[in-house]
Amino acid sequence: MDIESLRAENEALKARISDLERALQHAQDESRSPLFSAAPDCFTALHETALTIMRHLDLNDVLEAIVLHATRLAGTSDGYIDLLSPDGTQMEMKIGVGWYAEHCREPIDIGDGIGGRVWQTGKPMIVRDYRTWEGRVPFLDSSSIGTIVAVPLRSGSTVIGVLGISYFESDRPVADALVDMLLRFADLAAIAIGNARLYTIVQNELAERRRIEAELRENEQQLRRLYAITRRQAQELHLIGQVREAIAREIDLPALFRVVVESINATFGYTLVCIYLRDGDNLILQHQVGYPSPINRIPLDKGVISRTILSGRPTLITDVRSDPNFIGVMDNITSEICVPLCDQERVIGALNIESVDGVVLTEDDLRLITELTGHINVAIERARLYEQLWRRVQQLDALYDIMTDMIGNLDLDAVLQTIVTRMIALLRATHGMIALYDPEQRNLRIHYSTGMDHNYANKRLALGEGLIGKVALTRQPLVVYNYEHWEGQSPVFRSMPSSNVLAAPLLAGDELIGTLSVGDVSLARVFTNDDIRLLSMFAQQATIAIKNARLFAEVQHLAITDPLMGIYNRRYFFSAAAREFERARRHRHTLAILIADLDNFKQINDHYGHPIGDQVLQAVSNTFRRELRSIDLLARYGGEEIIVLLPETDCSGVIRVVERLRSRLLEAIATERGAIHITASFGAAVSQRINAPDVETLIGSADRALLRAKQQGKDRLVIWCDACAANGVCLLAPPEACDRRITVVSSTNTSPEKTA
Repeated sequence: MDIESLRAENEALKARISDLERALQHAQDESRSPLFSAAPDCFTALHETALTIMRHLDLNDVLEAIVLHATRLAGTSDGYIDLLSPDGTQMEMKIGVGWYAEHCREPIDIGDGIGGRVWQTGKPMIVRDYRTWEGRVPFLDSSSIGTIVAVPLRSGSTVIGVLGISYFESDRPVADALVDMLLRFADLAAIAIGNARLYTIVQNELAERRRIEAELRENEQQLRRLYAITRRQAQELHLIGQVREAIAREIDLPALFRVVVESINATFGYTLVCIYLRDGDNLILQHQVGYPSPINRIPLDKGVISRTILSGRPTLITDVRSDPNFIGVMDNITSEICVPLCDQERVIGALNIESVDGVVLTEDDLRLITELTGHINVAIERARLYEQLWRRVQQLDALYDIMTDMIGNLDLDAVLQTIVTRMIALLRATHGMIALYDPEQRNLRIHYSTGMDHNYANKRLALGEGLIGKVALTRQPLVVYNYEHWEGQSPVFRSMPSSNVLAAPLLAGDELIGTLSVGDVSLARVFTNDDIRLLSMFAQQATIAIKNARLFAEVQHLAITDPLMGIYNRRYFFSAAAREFERARRHRHTLAILIADLDNFKQINDHYGHPIGDQVLQAVSNTFRRELRSIDLLARYGGEEIIVLLPETDCSGVIRVVERLRSRLLEAIATERGAIHITASFGAAVSQRINAPDVETLIGSADRALLRAKQQGKDRLVIWCDACAANGVCLLAPPEACDRRITVVSSTNTSPEKTA
């Protein structure tokens, strides 16, 4: 219902009131009898009631005024108005005055009591004695009700309520004029009810309209706010997109930090921007814009940035003067935002924003920087992964080069040295060493060390001793932080300065080959799982190189060694002797060739068999090895013949060597068939005592001397020496060594008559 309908209803109300006033005037003019002596009061009451209806739209106030006027004019204080319930099934007391104000009765159905019958018939009703009336309602105390008059309230043809008054006295006379007056008041009450209902409808509509208008205004405000938020978010997304595009091109961390800081400054307009990364107990500045004198290093226990990194939570300080942790680089800084930077779940640093000159940073700025930091963290992780990938590619390339270098080198000592130097370079360390396992002594022998306080080569450690001993025992890599204070250190390394050390085993399947260890004197260098993985991979290649070198040495040894006697073979001897001959001639040093042939060896083979003969040959070769120097070259010349190259040896030296050998050969040789005695014949040639252009000539001279020794009766020495033969005696031999078993011959005097 709209305003126009309300106005129409008001006009109808005014017309109805005018009709009532005319009717009252007519009634006043018609009668002057005592019955109408109260007519002026009735008219006045009706007029006042009409004015009340026009002035007041509250239904309860109007109905109460109607009941009060009606009871006053009727000469009683008791009256009421019943109205239909909202569902139209019962009549409920709406207003009660006098006795009815304190005795509100229950709702009544149609036909019950006087009110129910008036509702049912639609006509006024008078009960002269309610106390004895058979139609009274049982739940109402009727002791105070004598005569009662009730008239209907109508809305059109429908009864919507009942107006009633009562007297305490029974059989009280009720004039028709009273009933007519009550009907007039009932009409006013019906009008008031309709008007109030109309007013309620209009008020509800107005309230609904106001509610709708308020909702529309709120929706409009929400739309405006949403538009502003959406517009800001679109701008932020655009700006974030620009920053993301800028940082997406960077895969190098230093370059990434530079682009992030400069893009935030240029794109979002923040004045002061910087990034710090954690390095141990300090924060290191990576890049900044806007600071005339930035702080390059901040202790981890000072400042807002440190607090943010340690807590892992973003920080917003609208007024930096209120924060005791704030470090003021500039006097005009107003606000600060600090957000942690993370690599996966690990906080590695922080992005810091500061404003100046009264510009206050807000929660919106914090939200923007936090969202932007999420993209930066992704870029950091991507850059780190790329750096790891690139480093691994470089490491694999280095491993390939190292493997090629090591495997291509077949000298064991050179291989071990290469392994250590390459290992130190690969892991960017300062020192390292390699130890090989000695299965006979069941311990580790350090073969090579470099970059350390001492040369630890040839030092031995038991399994489980120190770092490399523990690694060898457990066969697992191990990292020790500050070896100087490690409780498991070996006494061998007591003097080693502070360093972090990583060690790994050298394994060939289940076989322990040795250990590698690498260290750094900077305690800031922490060996990581990647370093352990890299050293383990390197150790595998090093093991292959070591086994290859050992295998090559073994094959080479087999190629140059006589398998029965365990000394060099003839082929190797000739090549090595040629080198020694040239060296001796170049430096003008003396060199001798000695050939020994076991006497009557064929008889041993024939009598005892070849296995016993082999035992004799092995015993003889062992005797030669024990008696000769390490610089002497010993080889099997053929059959039961042994040849020796004696550097720096003249005739006197040859005689002394032969005498030692002959004295040892006089000792019985123990075999499976018992002790066997054997002798040997010796032929020798000394380089500077004959004119020999090459080693073959010298060997030939010694061979001819051996033949002469055999011809002279065996168990003797013949020396081919021109200088001694010219005098008929070995001038260099000690007198006590000269007997008839030593003969000196020359190419010009080959007869055996001259002896020393």
